[in-house]
Amino acid sequence: MITIQNLRKDVKTILLNQMAEGLIAPGHRISLPSIAETLEVSATPVREALSQLVETGIVTYIPNRGFFVTELNTSEALELYELMITLETAAVKQSTFTNAQLAELRLINLNFTKATHATERLKLDMAFHKCLIKSYTNQYAHKLIEDIRLRIFIYEHVYMTNMPNETSVKMHNDIIDALEQKEVDKAISILQDNWNISINHINQNHHEQ
Repeated sequence: MITIQNLRKDVKTILLNQMAEGLIAPGHRISLPSIAETLEVSATPVREALSQLVETGIVTYIPNRGFFVTELNTSEALELYELMITLETAAVKQSTFTNAQLAELRLINLNFTKATHATERLKLDMAFHKCLIKSYTNQYAHKLIEDIRLRIFIYEHVYMTNMPNETSVKMHNDIIDALEQKEVDKAISILQDNWNISINHINQNHHEQ
């Protein structure tokens, strides 16, 4: 049985995949029939799922026009990145890191090293950041972080498309090394620098809308 929660997740996955493949972009209208056909359901539950996604900020509803992928301006994007840095660094500071988790981070980063396609690199980068805070117990913060991650997705995809991944790979390894040495403050500092690369990229390549 398809629940609205599962459908919402499926719709979100389809939207992110379409954005990653360049099929839709911020500001573009979302085709309900196309998503409904892909999921083999009617348009009604898709509409309900999209209505819930409006709450996350990645989808915007315009009366009498339909649902659209939310279009961020540079100022809003930078504010979201700043909030992401605040939340994620706080999560790392209050997390514990087992040998198994550190090994998982190593494996993700190894796969990230081998990835050549921007979409694959972005998914692995997101997986790394999720794994980094998996032991953090504040579920409300997790939800906020996930919502922000979705909203900055398109900017991260552009970054992964235009920039080599050597810098991120090294930073990820340095974060893991610091955590292995119990140097959490050092890991947090590197994590902040890692996010600041994206912020600098936005400042250099996007104009205020």
